[in-house]
Amino acid sequence: MTATPAAVNSIYHIGNTLPSAIGISMKASSGTPAFTTAVTGVNTLWLIVSPDSGKLPSTLSLRINPTTLSAGVYPAAIMVTVTGAAAPLNIPVTLTVTAPPSSLSLSATTLSFSSPPAPPAAQTVQISTNGTTPVAYTVASGATWLTVSPAQPGYVLPGEPATLTFTADPSTLAPQAAAYSTKVTIVGTAGTTKLTQNITVSLTVNPGTPSITGIWPPVLPIGGSAQTITIYGTAFYSGSVVTVQGVTTPLAITVLKSTALLAVVPAGLTLFPTTLNVIVTNPAPGGPSPSSPVAVANIPTISAIASAASYATSTVSPGELVTIFGTNIGPSSPLQMVITDGFANTSLGGVSLTIDGQAAPLLYVSQNQVTAQVPYEVSRGPGNQVVLINGVNPPANSTVTVALTAPGIFTADGSGANQAAALNYNATTATYSLNSSANPISAGNILILYMTGEGDYNTPATIPFASHTGYIVDPLLSPLPQLNPLPTVTIGGANATVNYAGPIPGSILGVLQLNVVAPAGGATGSAVPVVVTIGGNVSQANVNIAVHP
Repeated sequence: MTATPAAVNSIYHIGNTLPSAIGISMKASSGTPAFTTAVTGVNTLWLIVSPDSGKLPSTLSLRINPTTLSAGVYPAAIMVTVTGAAAPLNIPVTLTVTAPPSSLSLSATTLSFSSPPAPPAAQTVQISTNGTTPVAYTVASGATWLTVSPAQPGYVLPGEPATLTFTADPSTLAPQAAAYSTKVTIVGTAGTTKLTQNITVSLTVNPGTPSITGIWPPVLPIGGSAQTITIYGTAFYSGSVVTVQGVTTPLAITVLKSTALLAVVPAGLTLFPTTLNVIVTNPAPGGPSPSSPVAVANIPTISAIASAASYATSTVSPGELVTIFGTNIGPSSPLQMVITDGFANTSLGGVSLTIDGQAAPLLYVSQNQVTAQVPYEVSRGPGNQVVLINGVNPPANSTVTVALTAPGIFTADGSGANQAAALNYNATTATYSLNSSANPISAGNILILYMTGEGDYNTPATIPFASHTGYIVDPLLSPLPQLNPLPTVTIGGANATVNYAGPIPGSILGVLQLNVVAPAGGATGSAVPVVVTIGGNVSQANVNIAVHP
């Protein structure tokens, strides 16, 4: 008797499909003898042979079912007994079961985030392997708004899943109807095998409920043209809608950032005194903000208090000339200073001003600008109350910080910068001329500067009045008071000699004239910096004069 093949070897990888049937051809040297089959060995139920009996020649069919077998080698034998044969025929069968190949499995392949809340809660995904060796993996995210931790690369061990934490940050994303989406790729390495898994992550950014924290300006003029207001708040974006309560047509807007937008109030809404209640609304689930009022009225409003020379707004000093900017703070037709008994009036065209409760002399009043003198009697320090009254209108209020000095140099174009309003004095010809790039001063000649913010340097011995606020310096006053110590002046970085630092006869006290000698050795040119220091405080930057080489 012979069998082909004479022995069978089968290999099964755990997790694969079952092996196909294996055929064995058998024949006898002569005749057609009968035969029977039997499987021998220990734990051989995984092997099935058919038929159990028959006549030669014949073919045996072997089926292998290795289900639940662990990795290892499993021997068996098929014993074929043939009638008339001296001994049975043994056909060895060997089954080799191997461990499954390493793989990566994910507990989830899609993640969905939604904001608000901001940030949304983090989510986790577990990575596992059914292999017998550790698998190294890396994670690549395609979006800046998504963070995956822990830091890569990592390892996952058989029976010990690794946990990845996904955190979405919507802070830089604008709300929109469609979700933001990205793909996260996880690449594992097991020996030379690359194992890849993908996770789709989506983030829906819904608009939050907006709020209004402030509106500028808070008051719009009656009967004006279309007015642009700035709305400050939270949760603004391109889908926000701004309306006025009771008006169906939305306002045209420009979103500057999530906390600020511009809205145009049409002229038709400012024809009469009224209050416009402004609302910002976001699509669901955002909803509307509480309303915020904008008055349409001729209510005086102070927007800034600045040095009349430098336009600095940080501090002022006693006696300094200041300019107040605002809306409806004075008459529509400008008025100039009025002098009574040698003092500037503190009331002009129905306008009056107090600083720290002290009446301020007025030099100029108009609808949107008032120039006044800080009373010498004001207290030093922050939070000094400023109250401006324009006729029968409600008062406009603000505060100001008062320092001992706040020097500012008057400039030629009134901007507070560039060419100083300065005169060149020629001692030989006794003539004055404007300093400019076409008329520079030479070293050794006298330069005259004009300033304010020098502080209170007068005493009853020099100004014969109990209060010198608003005093128009008498041309016959002698001697004229001077700052003591004198200011420090540098021109082009070189120290200049100060010959005089005092008032101008015929001008209001608080305007300071400086006579300085242009130094040798300093910088020259058409824009040489001038810096004046009084009481430890320096004048504004970017003021210059022309100096002859």
